[in-house]
Amino acid sequence: MTKLEFSAREKGVRFMLHRRFADLVREQPFAGRVVGIRAHYSPRHHPETGELLQSYWQNGNVDERRETVTIRARRGVILASGGHAGNPQVRSMFYPAMREPAFPTSGVALQGPHGQDASALVAGLRVGANLAGMQQNLSYPTTFHISTRLGTPDAYTTMMPGHPTFGFRGSAGVNVGSAGFEEFIAVNQVGKRFFNEVRLPARPPGNRYPGDGASPGQGLDHKPLDWRNCRKEWVRRSYDYDHGLDAALAMNEGSKAPDYHSGPLWAIFDEEAVERTGWELYYPYVADNGYFFKADTIEELAAKIAAGHKFQRMPLRYLAETVARWNGYVDAGADPDFERDADAPMYRIDRPPFYALSILVVWHDSYGGLRVDGRQQVVDMQGEAIPGLYAGGEAVGGFNKHGLGKGHVHGFVAGSHAAREPSA
Repeated sequence: MTKLEFSAREKGVRFMLHRRFADLVREQPFAGRVVGIRAHYSPRHHPETGELLQSYWQNGNVDERRETVTIRARRGVILASGGHAGNPQVRSMFYPAMREPAFPTSGVALQGPHGQDASALVAGLRVGANLAGMQQNLSYPTTFHISTRLGTPDAYTTMMPGHPTFGFRGSAGVNVGSAGFEEFIAVNQVGKRFFNEVRLPARPPGNRYPGDGASPGQGLDHKPLDWRNCRKEWVRRSYDYDHGLDAALAMNEGSKAPDYHSGPLWAIFDEEAVERTGWELYYPYVADNGYFFKADTIEELAAKIAAGHKFQRMPLRYLAETVARWNGYVDAGADPDFERDADAPMYRIDRPPFYALSILVVWHDSYGGLRVDGRQQVVDMQGEAIPGLYAGGEAVGGFNKHGLGKGHVHGFVAGSHAAREPSA
């Protein structure tokens, strides 16, 4: 990205930073050209020093601090705002359980509170745009998943002290890997187990559901484009999605109206687990930031979580009971609740101090978004291109791709066509 930025600055591109895109300006509410945008001032300050964050390169920067600015687009507007992974309300349109704000988008510390906030979708719909590929959000295993990095508010990325935005997360987290999930029990916001822990981070080898482009399981007689692939026998054999993620996001005794938030998830373990694993439970991997807790008793641990985590809305009233029940299962050598005994070793949780690390569900990428034509021009509800409006990257739907590859191609296509628009 720095190479692209350097190239743009070299060509005279100007950057207006600390701005949040808000609205499109169209000649009429649902007709005519898109002639500009409105953007709000949204500065980011260092959480410890209060200093305004600045870019390393200053040439071409526009230091504009009015509350709201309107910018005229003489040829066109290209929406390249990223996806909707950071907007719980928009996410919940496609997966209601992901309305829980405790679970962020990837790279949230780097992007800030408005990263991947669905701004392109919202603004586009306000001027008559259409959407495409929204069903794809529920298909790909990378879209949302349980991270193996615990104890940090930004569980997708690796970031250490010295990074300009490390202060927004406060801890690097402890990446326990998939195997690490056999070292603890996972509990929901009321302190109850909800699934077999060792299967929680597992992802299916293909897509989540059969028939959406996933490769069939080994040994299945799959004939591309053949109607026999739709037979219920074939579908049942090809369905290999494990529902740990759905169990993690399920409503529970703590889910209250009107939102019914599922609440945070916690990995609970003891000092013996730390000695077994060698997990680095010290700064900068963990910190006193609400995502790591330590106590001499389970009851004290539950109280600290309830008081110290911003999305923990209630006491973990079942935690002590859950730990006692688990220890009984370990002694008996069987887990009748979730049959974990068949999958991995089981360890008692009884040697203080006791620990809790946050477990995050991360919505990583967005496959659905604005509908565009072959010129990357946004299309309205009638299938007509909206004059002067283009979009690309994860703001666009209908493409089985994300990241720089998608952004580069869409940017080249959209920029080439927008540059040929007559100047208004």
